[in-house]
Amino acid sequence: MFRKKLVLMLLVVFTVASILSGCGGSKDNGAEGSGSSSTSGGEESKAAQSAEPVELSVFSWMFEGADSPDSVIYKKLQEKLNVRLKPVTASWNDWEEKLNVMIASGEMPDVFISYGIDRPVQYRQWIKEGMVLPISDYADSYPNIRDSLANFEMLAKTTGGKHYALPIYNESGSGKDAVSGHNILIRKDWLDKLGLPVPTTIDEFYSVAKAFTENDPDGNGKKDTYGYTSSSGGVWWQYPIFNAFDTSTERWEKKDGQWMPEVISEETKEAVTFLHQMYNEKMLDPEFMLNTDDKKIEKFVTGKVGMIIHNANATFYNDIYNKFNQAKPEADPKSIFTWVGTLKGKTGIQRMDGFNNFWCETSINAGISEEKRQKALELLDYLLSDEGQDLMLNGVEGVHYKKDGDTVVSLMTDEEKTKDKGFSLKALVSWNTDYLPDTTPNKEEIVALSKSTGDYAVSNPLAYLNIDEDALDPSIPNQLTDFVNEEIVKLIANSKDVAADFDKFKEAWLSKGGAKVIEETNKQATTEGR
Repeated sequence: MFRKKLVLMLLVVFTVASILSGCGGSKDNGAEGSGSSSTSGGEESKAAQSAEPVELSVFSWMFEGADSPDSVIYKKLQEKLNVRLKPVTASWNDWEEKLNVMIASGEMPDVFISYGIDRPVQYRQWIKEGMVLPISDYADSYPNIRDSLANFEMLAKTTGGKHYALPIYNESGSGKDAVSGHNILIRKDWLDKLGLPVPTTIDEFYSVAKAFTENDPDGNGKKDTYGYTSSSGGVWWQYPIFNAFDTSTERWEKKDGQWMPEVISEETKEAVTFLHQMYNEKMLDPEFMLNTDDKKIEKFVTGKVGMIIHNANATFYNDIYNKFNQAKPEADPKSIFTWVGTLKGKTGIQRMDGFNNFWCETSINAGISEEKRQKALELLDYLLSDEGQDLMLNGVEGVHYKKDGDTVVSLMTDEEKTKDKGFSLKALVSWNTDYLPDTTPNKEEIVALSKSTGDYAVSNPLAYLNIDEDALDPSIPNQLTDFVNEEIVKLIANSKDVAADFDKFKEAWLSKGGAKVIEETNKQATTEGR
């Protein structure tokens, strides 16, 4: 569920941001930056003197027109690398299907973007059949690839110690193991009316929710508001609340040398008890599991609830901002809503479960010629270099921008820059999803909104653990996930004795295959050095 929501959230941002990446930004290194491409020096000169450029097919849903003769960016890549790119594209709705058809028919592109390890069965089959290049075997000759892969050592543990794809990292989270994309939004006008500060702890969250429910924050003289709501998708959207108790319904923790699922921990029992109390005291919207995302936002904007957990980026912030602007044109939306950030738990800990700092991966066809293989690696290494990133983010000096001291000053409008589709090739190595042009409405607020959870994001310590199907039937974890979603909701909404019912839930989880999952998880975690 998390990944589905992430894909939907990032689809618009990624395709626009990666193409708009010439708008300027923090990458203002000169053409001779410290992270030079492996093609520098004599090797580069030899490549430039070659009579015929090396042709590479490159696949993604966003590369249409990237080889346009009008693209200044593409021309620069050709001059630098002596390469001719042949984009292979598909629509967003069918790109994955088209890629699979090409691979099945023996027409795997030379270089291609896929979900990679997020489709573990398929990805490992490609590896087993020798279809994708073990990129890490060549990394010592390509320093920028080597340095990028070093940020994702955990992924190699799941595939025999080698990287068979280059994770496409999120620049806003460079140097971080994880990034976050969610936050708790809150009605600021209600806080102001009741004389309350933005909650910073889980106890203050409870107090504010109670006041929003009982103290008539909308001033209509009726007790018709709820403190907090969420939307459907199992209990997944509740994870910031669980995190405040230093637990989750999905992750594992190491206790006394053994990995144990957090979902059956005492901390989870406390979190469920907390939500159960909120539900019983009518602070938690009784439709919290029935709301669609749109319904959740509607209740927030129309004053039915005071707090929601939602996506935290420019697209969604400005969507809610505009909805408040339409609903209350006489008021500044910034005076109506704000955000909570990462709540402190009872022990003072601030935890926000994040997702690994990449989305999709780039692979190289293992069956291409040595000449093509070298050129594919050179292309990725150059795009990761300071010089390559400067080109793909800022464009060409004198065409897309000029320098005013150390400041990059754009010479083109955003619309003009989108016409150069060569910028989209940057997505082979990195996303700048949180790159915001200065023209972005509410930029300052959006940056602060993202940092208030992103700065506390933690990665999943057992992400992509590779348990063999022969050791553990893959259907068992899926069945347990469904069981957790169903039973946790029952505990929150229907339990008469949460402590006793939670203990029964724990016993049932173990008996339905959980004990086997614990056994095999620990075996594989030991094998992978987790």
